[in-house]
Amino acid sequence: MSVIDDIKSRLDLVELISETVKLRKSGRTLTGLCPFHPHKNNTPSFAVWPDSGNWRCFGQCNEGGDAFKFIMKRDGVDFAEALRSLAQRTGVVLTPRSPEQQERDDSLDHLRRLLDDAAVYYHHLLKNSPGAQHARAHVAGRGLSDKAVEMFQLGYAPDAWDAALKYFTAKGYAQQDLLDAGLIVVKDETENVKVFDRFRDRLMIPVRDERGRMTGFQARALKPDALPKFMNSPQTALFDKGRTLFGLDLARKAIREAQAAIVVEGNLDVVAAHQAGFANVVSSQGTALTEHQMRLLKKHAPRIILALDADAAGDAATLRGLNVAREALDRESEITFDPRGLVKTEGRLGADLRVMTLPPGLDPDDVINANPEQWRQIVADATPVVAYVIRVLTTGRDLDDPKVKTEIAATVLPLIEDVAQPIERDTYRQKLARVLRVDERSLAVRATGSTRRPTRHTAAPGAEAAAADPDAESSAPSAPAAAQAVSKLEAYCLGALLAQPDLLYKADRELQQLGLPKLAAGDFVAVEHQLIFGALTAALEQVDHDPVEYVRLQLDPTLQPRLAGLLAAEAPPESLPGLRAEAGPTAARTNEELLAAVLRLRKRTIDAWLRELRFLAEDAGEQGDVRAEAFQQEISRQAVARDRVDRALARRGKRGERPPKVGLR
Repeated sequence: MSVIDDIKSRLDLVELISETVKLRKSGRTLTGLCPFHPHKNNTPSFAVWPDSGNWRCFGQCNEGGDAFKFIMKRDGVDFAEALRSLAQRTGVVLTPRSPEQQERDDSLDHLRRLLDDAAVYYHHLLKNSPGAQHARAHVAGRGLSDKAVEMFQLGYAPDAWDAALKYFTAKGYAQQDLLDAGLIVVKDETENVKVFDRFRDRLMIPVRDERGRMTGFQARALKPDALPKFMNSPQTALFDKGRTLFGLDLARKAIREAQAAIVVEGNLDVVAAHQAGFANVVSSQGTALTEHQMRLLKKHAPRIILALDADAAGDAATLRGLNVAREALDRESEITFDPRGLVKTEGRLGADLRVMTLPPGLDPDDVINANPEQWRQIVADATPVVAYVIRVLTTGRDLDDPKVKTEIAATVLPLIEDVAQPIERDTYRQKLARVLRVDERSLAVRATGSTRRPTRHTAAPGAEAAAADPDAESSAPSAPAAAQAVSKLEAYCLGALLAQPDLLYKADRELQQLGLPKLAAGDFVAVEHQLIFGALTAALEQVDHDPVEYVRLQLDPTLQPRLAGLLAAEAPPESLPGLRAEAGPTAARTNEELLAAVLRLRKRTIDAWLRELRFLAEDAGEQGDVRAEAFQQEISRQAVARDRVDRALARRGKRGERPPKVGLR
């Protein structure tokens, strides 16, 4: 039994969730109000299946999973942290770290202590040093209160070449520690080695990860002619600007409550926003929002709003190439607004990505300090990325000129085709046709070569529940047996896909031909399998690394043993039940076995969804809920989908290509 299975076997899921949600009994299921989104009424949309160890929100979230997923979503932590939390709760002892891991962790902890000391040092100077008077005046001039300064531990680096160097070496830190933490610079000019402070005469802004641990600094110049205006810590073992969001440790709760995260460029804009009560604001620290940063935010809320200033937002001439570039705060790089990249990432993450435009010449803190109500309205008026691009490209253009219409269509249509949801694509195409005053069919012709993709949704996370399925061939297996079958089927599919990642494209085409969504993380019950599958799909989106190597690099260390097990345990075709004895282990048969297993996986997902829908329909009927009819309609749609999968499996059986009998339901 794995550590994860051991934790699940000891854990009382109902007790865990009841600490956050007030549950009521409804047959063999419990229901309550979802803790992850606001409620306009008191209609329960959150269900827990104790027998299968799963939960699901049927409301705004449309998410579900097991105990690990619940802790990850409730507390805003990654899988490793959820594992440690539940292991401690259940008394499960995690595998001791290797000497190498222990040494690395100790080294990182040492650097964090140094950075913590540095934050205290700089903060003390800002509050007390006579030489920091101009820094205090700058902070006051931005309207920042003492409370805000304390909350974000703002500081001041003195105007000296070696003040920090002398202070920290006197405290016992080695020069190498200071170099590793990014606090000093070492220049080797022939035989003359110079060592000096990286940050001098700057307002110091400590940067922390989402758990509040120090990673580095952003430092703002205080002299008008000092360059760069903003200086970040260099890339270190702790600091990676593209993987950190300033203020997220303080914004997590507010983001979950607002169901939206607002991303601004400047760190001091975040300080001003939190001071004014807008605590769901974070900063990308003067760079383009990366996919990793979006994934961090998506853990806490479905909507991400980018705050662009009017200069970046209004440059239609540049935006025609689907890139808006402007000089970054440090004048050394560019902030790139890439709508096409954002739309593709939005589809992969299932996020709602929007753009808000600030008034000309104003930064977020200008708007917030002058008129908080105006800030609220700008946030409320934020538009989806595609709608925003259409508006910017068409504003002030001569839309009677056929060549202008053609130019705009040629720019916007590829962006529309990258949208994941078919209904959204159709809506944007209709909107573009109305704005350009052309027949929508001409736009469809212009977008030749594009294919209609089925609606992408997160399938129900396989509640192998006790509620029997009337249409099933037999009654549902017991919870332990179901879990074992689930593990075998999922492990086979994941192992085969990791061995031959390109087969995922083939599996997706097979599902699309049946009018079904592509294989998704929600088709896997085990949260560790969901995370590994997510890493695999991300691996196929990049070209710099071998897919499996990319998965290894991206996956949390606590999941590496599971990954190794999947890579080693993928069963050869001849060892799987259901193959004819005369069939040889050819590549074609391996492909067919995997495709059949994927169909079984999707059938199990649909069956679980049907069981949950029937429960919802019955419960809604008893409560007189008007949603009962909608649930019945969805049951009919899912029944059709299941019939398609059954027919596809039957056709394979007739060809003598029976699927492996591992966890058939």
